[in-house]
Amino acid sequence: MTNRYDIAVLGGGLAGLSLLYHLQRAGKLAGKKIALIDPEGRKEAHDRSWSFWEAASGPFEDLVYHRWPLVTVHDKKRNLDCDISPYVYKLIRSTEFYAHVNKVIDEIVDLERVTAKAEDVKAVGEVVHFTAGGAAYSAGLAFSSLPLHLRPRQIKEPYLDQHFRGWFIETEEDTFDPGKASLMDFRTPQHGEARFFYVMPFSKRKALIEIAIFSNNHLTVPEYDALLKTYIYDHWTENDYKVTHTEGGNIPMTTYPFPVRDRNLIYIGMRGGATRPSTGYTFLGLQRQLTKLARSFPDLGNINPWPTRHVMYDATLLRILQNGELPADELFVDMFAKNPPERVLAFLNGETSFTDELRFMWTADVGLFGRRFVGEAIKSLG
Repeated sequence: MTNRYDIAVLGGGLAGLSLLYHLQRAGKLAGKKIALIDPEGRKEAHDRSWSFWEAASGPFEDLVYHRWPLVTVHDKKRNLDCDISPYVYKLIRSTEFYAHVNKVIDEIVDLERVTAKAEDVKAVGEVVHFTAGGAAYSAGLAFSSLPLHLRPRQIKEPYLDQHFRGWFIETEEDTFDPGKASLMDFRTPQHGEARFFYVMPFSKRKALIEIAIFSNNHLTVPEYDALLKTYIYDHWTENDYKVTHTEGGNIPMTTYPFPVRDRNLIYIGMRGGATRPSTGYTFLGLQRQLTKLARSFPDLGNINPWPTRHVMYDATLLRILQNGELPADELFVDMFAKNPPERVLAFLNGETSFTDELRFMWTADVGLFGRRFVGEAIKSLG
């Protein structure tokens, strides 16, 4: 016996929950039989944090745990203080996000949550078939955020993992400026990779400190922790502190052309290319994409998350990093040293005009970036 639904959402993390939230808020699910499939069931825990910058209030403004109007950028020689106005750097914790979106999703009249992993997903004609927990399911429309595991050596596009580990810490003395976040701090041995810390203070004594590495060579948990411990001692405090919570993960950074749909199977989240390839940031781009999708639903025309030219810019930057042609600390700190901070953040958000992009690129190594841009453009046509 096959369980039949109008819409199935395969994966109940950030992407799947955000999709249902936006569709319900837009009034597009009335009379629809919905299935939400996820092996972890209803999410409630503080299992991750999402940071992003935006110039105006977003759809989850009331959930923002902390905001920073100022950021710093560092390498071994430069310490830049940046007023990022009109942008504000923001962080949302999963606990508040899950509670908020689940409250809205619970209003969907004919919703069934299935605690199982969706497998054997196939689009056949106008129906999507899959199994979960040993049972058979079908839906007229399915949205999937199930991961696509790429092998970097088997694709022609540049690929770097952004693997990270963070500590929420509490110090014994005033240590941080809660109005200023460290966006990128490269004051650590690079080992031929892109290694940096970011620091998000919530008060004078509480902060999230994370190490992020752009590399396909991952570390062990003790190795990440050793880097964090050394960084905190060298740059923040030599005194005791408590680690109250930890988080970690991996974000694929690639311009691989993730398919956005296969007939009535629509891919969302990282699986649908919502992650900005050059930064690994996902939250803002995903919310913009799904807000637009919900507004036009059931018309599912152009749902590509990023403009084509920005994907080419990202391919250029990633290829340079992957080839080791320019040190990451030099590349990123130069961006902020040679441009107004708001131009850099607008560019990384995909919000710049072509004129601003020319101004931005003119501050880089024009010869190197030009050669790599042409090379990536030719590869994309092959």
